[in-house]
Amino acid sequence: MSLVIAIISIIFIVGLCIGSFLNVVILRALSEESIVFPASKCPKCQHKLKWWHNIPVLSYIFLRGKCAFCKEHISIQYPIIELLTGIVFTLIFLKYGFRIDTLFMWVISSMLIVLAGTDIREKVVFDIHAYILIGTAILYAIYMTGFSIYQMHQLMPGYHLPKMSFFFNPFTNAVLGAIVGALIMEVCARIGYLIAGTRAFGEGDTLIAAGLGAMFGWYQFLFVLILSIVIQVLIFLPVFIKGLFVNKEWKTLSIFLTFALFAILFYVLQFFNVLENSILYAICAIVLAIIGIVTCVFILKGLREHPENRTYLPFGPAMVAAAFLMMFLQMTLV
Repeated sequence: MSLVIAIISIIFIVGLCIGSFLNVVILRALSEESIVFPASKCPKCQHKLKWWHNIPVLSYIFLRGKCAFCKEHISIQYPIIELLTGIVFTLIFLKYGFRIDTLFMWVISSMLIVLAGTDIREKVVFDIHAYILIGTAILYAIYMTGFSIYQMHQLMPGYHLPKMSFFFNPFTNAVLGAIVGALIMEVCARIGYLIAGTRAFGEGDTLIAAGLGAMFGWYQFLFVLILSIVIQVLIFLPVFIKGLFVNKEWKTLSIFLTFALFAILFYVLQFFNVLENSILYAICAIVLAIIGIVTCVFILKGLREHPENRTYLPFGPAMVAAAFLMMFLQMTLV
């Protein structure tokens, strides 16, 4: 038992250290600096930091959230990213243990955190980070496909894969997921041109959607996208509802509430495995998608008629949050 606690503690500490590195990746991507050089420094006074200033979480606590030199406040982002990464790494290890799956999931989770970090901080998504996410997810799918084929041959020597297996395997599902994710998000984004004269989502969101499609496959990506919309709506809810009341847009408000309630119901049914039947799942997903599209149309029309109410919130963090929820939901159920 003590050995298990020691291993989990080490994994958590490793996650904290990786989280510290992810902070560097996020901030230096925004400042267009190398992630290697120069050495760590205070972003305010540019003073080179000592090694004890870089201890994950503890340094922030001991320094009381202030630079040791200029006494300017240190962003709360540092300990949050470090703790988040430590927790995520630990949960992934508890699920997969000492397997190659753990390494893949660590890389994927790290890129999700980086993508959300840059999007939250400066509303920017860097292509290279999204490409790494997509590439890692597809490589993981290749590994899973190859490993499953190897297992089948080990259990049944001389076993020949049926032709249909070409279409139903993790690799094909990941590639189709990446394509479907990018297409759906790009179509939704361009609908904004027709209604409000601007993209509904940023181009970076299309790349994130492609990465999530590669992670979960096209089938589960639809649920992740719906969950993302729900999360985004919940974040934007107070400002959005206030605007609807002020402008007396009762029709938009009623449609929006219908979508929110149906989305919650869809999630609950999915959680309790009520939608195991693929036809029933597809019908519910299509109905929800139609309601969602109608809701988006009314919202975009309202923004065009009342431009003063436009408050842009990046959609990437909501997709990342949905991805983590889906990931850990799968870990719990499997």
